[in-house]
Amino acid sequence: MSEIDWRRIPSLSSLRAFEATARLGSFTAAGVALNVTHAAITQQVRALEKDLGLTLLQREGRGMGLTEAGRQLADALSEGFTSIADGIENLRNGPQSRGLRVTCTPALSHAFIIPRLGQFWDAHPEIPVSLTPSVSLDDLRHQKFDLGIRTGKGDWPGVDIVPLWTTRIVLIASPILIEKHGGDVSRLPLQTMPWIRSQAHQGDLDLMRQFGVDGAKAPTIFIEGQSDAVQAVVRGLGLTFVSEIAVSDDLASGALVHVPIALEGAEFTYYAVTPKGVERKSSRLFIHWLKTLAPDASAIA
Repeated sequence: MSEIDWRRIPSLSSLRAFEATARLGSFTAAGVALNVTHAAITQQVRALEKDLGLTLLQREGRGMGLTEAGRQLADALSEGFTSIADGIENLRNGPQSRGLRVTCTPALSHAFIIPRLGQFWDAHPEIPVSLTPSVSLDDLRHQKFDLGIRTGKGDWPGVDIVPLWTTRIVLIASPILIEKHGGDVSRLPLQTMPWIRSQAHQGDLDLMRQFGVDGAKAPTIFIEGQSDAVQAVVRGLGLTFVSEIAVSDDLASGALVHVPIALEGAEFTYYAVTPKGVERKSSRLFIHWLKTLAPDASAIA
């Protein structure tokens, strides 16, 4: 590409005014197309002719005709503006073949987002979504993710953050287990119940202490992965702590039951996280859709 000497190129506004006049055949029509007055278009075209030292338009009956110089410039501007418009449209649409790449925890992905993903595709069938479950805080830019869903303090460096939902940690059991212990969830013998835990979640021990359970001595089944732990609870193997929003469907259907205990410090927020920089339109639409999903009006305005 040869270097452009911008000092020798007339103003963009005068070039736009001339291109519209040449294409539409009158100053009035050009003014309507560009949302400016007839006088403004006339002034811009006359300034362009003065700058170039050439006559570009001439009267032909009631309309305007192009001189040979005007025809050459009109053809060049039409080709150039069309190329610019096409290039910008391609950028706005983004690399559709790659689609939107999203990462979040397996539990949230499998139990909450995937069952609802059809809603997003119904509204935006032109946006492919690639959802990657991951328990790590991936480097979004390095891993080429457009968006991540995380929990924490919301103070991660190098990313833009949008709060999505506020939810809480709840203790869950299954009707199978409750029935084995008399059928009353409020009377479960929590001190002697089996627990489903991940060795990585040491915060569970602090929560258990709040209602008098020594997690170091309680009968425990260690299962890596919250999704698998929830499935173990569904089958009546024990109790576990989990994000309420991640099991909202199972709680609504009765496959799981909320054990009614009060927990301090159990509320937290999910965030949509995007790499620093200009946000893709598809990311913005997906984040807006995510905010509509929160049950019980727990979305953050």
